[in-house]
Amino acid sequence: MQNDDKAVYDSTDSAEYKAKLDAIANDPTMSVEEKADAITNAMEEEMNEISAATDTSDDRASAAEPTASSAEVTADPSTATYGDSSATASESVPPAKVDAVDSPAASTVNEAIGVDGQVDYVSPRDVDGDGLIDLTHSRVDGIDTTTHYNEDDTITLIEQDTDSNGTYETAAAQQSDGTIRVAEDLDDDGDVDLATFHDPVSGAPVRQDTIEGGAITETLIDSNSDGQVDVVLIDSNGDGRFDTAMLDSDADGRINATLVDTDGDGRFDLGELDSNGDGNFDTVAAGADTDLGTIESLESAIPADDNYHAQAGTYPAESQSDL
Repeated sequence: MQNDDKAVYDSTDSAEYKAKLDAIANDPTMSVEEKADAITNAMEEEMNEISAATDTSDDRASAAEPTASSAEVTADPSTATYGDSSATASESVPPAKVDAVDSPAASTVNEAIGVDGQVDYVSPRDVDGDGLIDLTHSRVDGIDTTTHYNEDDTITLIEQDTDSNGTYETAAAQQSDGTIRVAEDLDDDGDVDLATFHDPVSGAPVRQDTIEGGAITETLIDSNSDGQVDVVLIDSNGDGRFDTAMLDSDADGRINATLVDTDGDGRFDLGELDSNGDGNFDTVAAGADTDLGTIESLESAIPADDNYHAQAGTYPAESQSDL
């Protein structure tokens, strides 16, 4: 900040921050790793500036950084206080109020917590006292949000109480293939019921799993990224492995073929096709001599480290060396 006495975060501060990031990005003497570290440090410093700018009283400013020794968590995550085990509740770190989402301060916070929207407050926390931010409590568009960070400040998990009932039923995390997995506990029983995978660039859903008893029972896949589901895989008998496939074989946005593995050998032995697009199956193929392909060919579209392969005991052959 230009002036230590300033009590607001304004466009001048935002411009300074942008210039700092541009200087780091364009520094020919720094390696990629050094630039990443410098940007991480700059972001943390900016978060502290925002917090300090919105703490107008001396008492709140003095409490802007949590105690580094034996930090602990008390109460529910949505109202938790953090600090030294000997500190009183009034000495814990208060949440920092921020402006509406279209202000420079809010925009910076949105990027830092990984959620866009109007931010009512944001409170970074060093839970284990190692000097690094471990999580941030915030409220975005009225939704209580907790963002978790790795040691390099990358976001590992975002949890939200989307129905405002006091439980965090929605969680988002990036997967090894780059997609963002949004898991939802629809009935508040503590188990994930629905998991949707989004393209990290477009945000479009590319896959959705229905989960029952911790096992994936159905998967919807947009295999050609046209915004339409073209593959539906179903575990119809509850043995942990898909045995039925419904396909949009002509990419017209309508399911027109069904394949079933009736004997559990991994090969489809019953097929039905709507050849004229009238919504009715008019062609049936069945029998031991019918080659309709294998369920494995469709399962291979699921990343090798996905929970489905663990529950079914199947892995794409080309990915086994990575497991």
